[in-house]
Amino acid sequence: MSLVLTLPFTYGTHSRFYQDQGRHEVNSSGLGDISVVGNYWLLDPGKASVGNVAFGLGVKTPSGSNTVRRQVFLANRQVLDPPVDQSIQLGDGGWGVIAQAQAFRQIYHRWFGYTYEWYLLSPKEMTNVPSPITGVNLSVPDVYSARVGASYMVAPRQGFSLSLGTRVDGIRERDLVGGNDGFRRPGYTLYLEPGLAMGRGLNTFTLSVPLRVHQDFKRGPVDVEHNFAGGGDLANTLVLAGYSVRF
Repeated sequence: MSLVLTLPFTYGTHSRFYQDQGRHEVNSSGLGDISVVGNYWLLDPGKASVGNVAFGLGVKTPSGSNTVRRQVFLANRQVLDPPVDQSIQLGDGGWGVIAQAQAFRQIYHRWFGYTYEWYLLSPKEMTNVPSPITGVNLSVPDVYSARVGASYMVAPRQGFSLSLGTRVDGIRERDLVGGNDGFRRPGYTLYLEPGLAMGRGLNTFTLSVPLRVHQDFKRGPVDVEHNFAGGGDLANTLVLAGYSVRF
């Protein structure tokens, strides 16, 4: 069994056109939504070196602010103080339940296959933060992520491995629990994800650089109701670095 505490610190920027027809950029930074997840490996990790499966269950707190505001200076010197875009808010404003599963299996010699699935169930329907649509607040949507691929142990004694797989990150159009009112940008993005890992004693370092190969944004319930086109966009490339220590 293991207990994973995640303390996310984020920095994000977002730009769009405002009333003066000019593009303006805002940013947000700080502590995000803290989460705690318990994991259980079905087989003894000390003995199951060729394959194992683990399940996890936990909770996500609304510790990150979802009301970050930044001033925007328009061409006529008018100053706006709107909430920053939902995509760079530090939190989503609601409690959530995290369910996850992961598994690995030796394929041949130093080659291993892996898979990882993660789902955030958000019972809360909406926050009190206004969205880009007048009279509509931001929703607290369900979010999911899935990874599958293969890794190669380059230097087993040093714990150094390389990996290549696919990754899908998405926001559901409709939640499993709770209502679906509020503004959201549902859809998914598919990445090709090369990565590396290095293990030193109880310490593990990881680095992956997902490269976007496809994305599909859907119309949310509010878009359908107001006959809007919907849509969105995500970065072409991500850089994900991680460090973990086992006590």
